[in-house]
Amino acid sequence: MNLLLHICCAPCIAAPLAELRRGGAEVTGFFHNPNIHPLLEFRKRLRAVEVLAEQEKLGLIGRPEYGLHEFLRETAGHERDPEGGARCAICYRMRINATAALARRERFDAFTTSMLFSRHQNHELISSMAREAAAREGVAFHYADLRDMVEASMEIARKRSLYRQQYCGCIFSEYERYEGRREEDKKGRRERATTGERKNEGGEEGERGTRDKDSGAETMRS
Repeated sequence: MNLLLHICCAPCIAAPLAELRRGGAEVTGFFHNPNIHPLLEFRKRLRAVEVLAEQEKLGLIGRPEYGLHEFLRETAGHERDPEGGARCAICYRMRINATAALARRERFDAFTTSMLFSRHQNHELISSMAREAAAREGVAFHYADLRDMVEASMEIARKRSLYRQQYCGCIFSEYERYEGRREEDKKGRRERATTGERKNEGGEEGERGTRDKDSGAETMRS
């Protein structure tokens, strides 16, 4: 089977790639991710995929164009959607539709996506969208649930020093990731400050108690 694999990042396919090949697939990678921002982050993830492709002798079709404007246009009005909401569904559809269309044009037997290999994505929704795209484009969708290979993939990525991202991809997920961390840091600082104040108060009380005891002893002796 000549399989077109949409790749969202290098760590997601580090282990599943071998599994797909063992199943008889001749895999070609496709990097199309207008959802990855900012530009430097996009370049880091693309480069990691290129490095892995070189290591694994994987054919790679890359779209190196930074897709910020396309993504913002498609997701307009969904800026405040929570992670996993309608904005994410639009993001899934953008990438799945592009993969299915390319699979048809380039006469691949089937297509799939590494988004199915992640425990953080909506697996059922991605599968449903992929089947719809397959029917529309007249090309097969190859379903593969390889979420149990996440730890193996991360281990390969660590050993090979492949870039491992800290958030899903878009500027909204980046904001939620690091704004959440900032709020946690603020809360931690407040808690540490409160604990420190209590310790200081306890220390002052202890010192006063010691002074009172010493004063009492001196009075008794005199």
